[in-house]
Amino acid sequence: MPPRAFSLDLSRRSSYVCKSCLDSLRSANATAAPWLARPSSSASRRVRAPPISSRRPPAAPAVPAIPSPAELQRMLAEELERPEPETNGGALDINFYTQEAPGKLRRLRDKDEFSTINDGLDTEIATAIDDLEKQMINTAKMLQRMEKTGGQDKAEALRKHFKKTLRLQYKGKTGPEAEEYGLLRIAGFSGPRQRTVANLNTFLARDSVVKGGIPRAKDVAECWKFYSAARKTLSLAWDNVPREVWNFLWMVLSWEGEGVENPNRMQHIYVLAKDMQAAGVPLRDSQQLLAIEAMFIEGWEEEAIESWKKAVVTLGSKPDTFADYWELGVRMCCLHGDTDRAQRAADTLLKSSHPPNARILLPIIRAMAAKEATVAQSWEAYTDMRTLLGESMTIEDYDEVIAIFLTSDCTEYALQAFVDMMFSGAVDIRGKTRLPLSVGNHFFIGKWLKRLIGVGDLEGAYKVVVFAQNKGITSSPIQLNGLIGAWLRSGSAENQEKAEALAWSMIRARLDHVKLRQRRDVVQFYHYDPPATEKKDGEAEFICQTRATAETFSLLAENYCQRRLHGRLQELFEVLKQAEIGTTSFLMNQLIRSYSQNGEAEAAASLYETMTKEQHIRPDGHTFLTLFNSLSVNRLVQRDPELAKRDMASARQFFRDMVEADWTFDSPKIFAQLPRTILFSMLKAKDYRGTIVAARAMKDIFAFHPPETLLIELATGAGSLQVKTKRNMERLVGGRKTIETLMKKHRMELIKAGHPGVDMTDEEKINELHDVLEKLVLLKAGAQNVAQKDVEPLLQEAAREMGVYDIVVARNAAEIARRRKLDQQMAAGLV
Repeated sequence: MPPRAFSLDLSRRSSYVCKSCLDSLRSANATAAPWLARPSSSASRRVRAPPISSRRPPAAPAVPAIPSPAELQRMLAEELERPEPETNGGALDINFYTQEAPGKLRRLRDKDEFSTINDGLDTEIATAIDDLEKQMINTAKMLQRMEKTGGQDKAEALRKHFKKTLRLQYKGKTGPEAEEYGLLRIAGFSGPRQRTVANLNTFLARDSVVKGGIPRAKDVAECWKFYSAARKTLSLAWDNVPREVWNFLWMVLSWEGEGVENPNRMQHIYVLAKDMQAAGVPLRDSQQLLAIEAMFIEGWEEEAIESWKKAVVTLGSKPDTFADYWELGVRMCCLHGDTDRAQRAADTLLKSSHPPNARILLPIIRAMAAKEATVAQSWEAYTDMRTLLGESMTIEDYDEVIAIFLTSDCTEYALQAFVDMMFSGAVDIRGKTRLPLSVGNHFFIGKWLKRLIGVGDLEGAYKVVVFAQNKGITSSPIQLNGLIGAWLRSGSAENQEKAEALAWSMIRARLDHVKLRQRRDVVQFYHYDPPATEKKDGEAEFICQTRATAETFSLLAENYCQRRLHGRLQELFEVLKQAEIGTTSFLMNQLIRSYSQNGEAEAAASLYETMTKEQHIRPDGHTFLTLFNSLSVNRLVQRDPELAKRDMASARQFFRDMVEADWTFDSPKIFAQLPRTILFSMLKAKDYRGTIVAARAMKDIFAFHPPETLLIELATGAGSLQVKTKRNMERLVGGRKTIETLMKKHRMELIKAGHPGVDMTDEEKINELHDVLEKLVLLKAGAQNVAQKDVEPLLQEAAREMGVYDIVVARNAAEIARRRKLDQQMAAGLV
């Protein structure tokens, strides 16, 4: 039997109420006590329950509805308007009973027990509501007293603050489509496992979660973290999870908006859908479709397809889900291998009154192209899609179709699709031994290769090369070099092997061509057919007929140098001589760098001398950057004094060759690296005179001016302070103080010479940087107090040795102009 509530009805007598209580009630009614119109506590308001006969037993304890902000504001206003209650000194004693069995009544201990039995609230929740009411009443009284004592302004400010707090506390969550989720809280759990539910509640209550209505990647990750931890506890009583919480969890875990990576999205949806099914929470139509797809992706393919079939009457007939339902069926059936059912589903969709989406045929094209027996049907599905799309078919659609046929080794169909894209279906090449002239040329094939390489389909591009050569079309070296470079840049070991195989195949073609050119009988050239070598799996290896160029060797040389394969690089240069291809400065630089990385600095310098003086290879800025980097002060962690002395002579010789060589900067990157490397190399080798001469020479021939950051790095003695350790930060602070001191010294010298020391021109600022650099070098040399007249003779000697006497000392304008390494275009780009 449900508990019987006592109803405060003065017109009805009950045998269960004692006489003293009735007398008290009559006296209270006679005196018309004001508390009858306004209860003084939450318990007295609960007394006003409907009659026992009209009440239904509660099915389960329910969480009470939290008052909205408007209701809370109205309650606060009523409290402010009502006067203080007048008490008559008496208290009404009310007894509460409950009927536990027919004819058996039990008197309740107090009003708290009556409240628990009457409304089914947890003691914790009821206590929280009572506390909230008391706080509201106390707050209203406090504001009323403040207004009576003259604090109207302060009371009004507090009232606005309380209203704002209530709005922030009870506004709930808002989703991407402005949907409101209300108060997100799971109650009804206790015991040691309640901690996981409490953590989930804390997460749901955060203001930072789904801020602005859009979930972030962090929200998705943390949502799954807390929910997965609480699942075991929640499964003990799924009914305690409100529907708003389920909807919010679904919205977050199924989100795949821009900038949010959710790689485990389908797994999370699958688990969440199972939990909602266990909790008896019905899924919306869109949620059912997503749950079926998640089931399929998680490996339950047959079960997902069966669920999809059963939903044909509901989801497959509703206008809102019709298109999504049949498209999902097409994708699942294609992946499952049931192309017949997929075709029927696509026909249902395309023949319906809904706007047809012909791109739903793409999964069918892919599934049919994967089987040799249905390739022709795949092509028919492609033609149907192209007909339905008409002019709305985009280049991306063609790219996807081409990728499908290339992946399935149907290169001829892929070429036909590319021809359709280029000629709007006016040319047919299928089944023809010889391609039409408009298609069968390396320019047309080159366009295709360029597009395939551009979209990253490198394997497809290689298949096109093989197919074109079988059709008598030899791809140009530029196209194949582009494919080799893309393979090498990918960083994959498999792609590097493919790149090396194709490059060496091109090199063999070049060597064969050189041998044939050296023969006296030219007729044999036309009957030459290189033998095909066998692969490990028995398939004939592709023998490329495109001959290698210097770029092919350069790509391999750079890759071998990066991988420190010094032996392979030496082998490559031996083959380069046999191929009768002139060595370029790029190849020379790679070989010099390889020798330097291999610890053979002397061999690197000797190679440079041989290639530049005997083979007359023209060096460039990268050559001298490589040479300066080969010095021991830039290679060894532990400095060797003997090697440092050799570095001093080598650095001066490299600088002399650099000034005399005819080259110009080709990029801003080398313009920033070369002067910096030269200064650091000479300073670390303790060639202080050479450092000053190099700085003065580079000012004229490089238009180089040391920035303040470089001066600080030179002062610290470290080439890079990117790693922010405590030691590096201390060195950085010390270097900055040193540069600031030298700048102050330079300003004081200017002031002594009559300069105001402020409002300096651009030229004066540049001169200041150079002067600070020279003062820094002298400071490191321990000659900061040496007079300038004593330093100049030493600098002149170093200038002659470095080949810049006419530039630094004589100031020969013609010589400066002739040795300048910065052309007008490069100078304009730097400005």
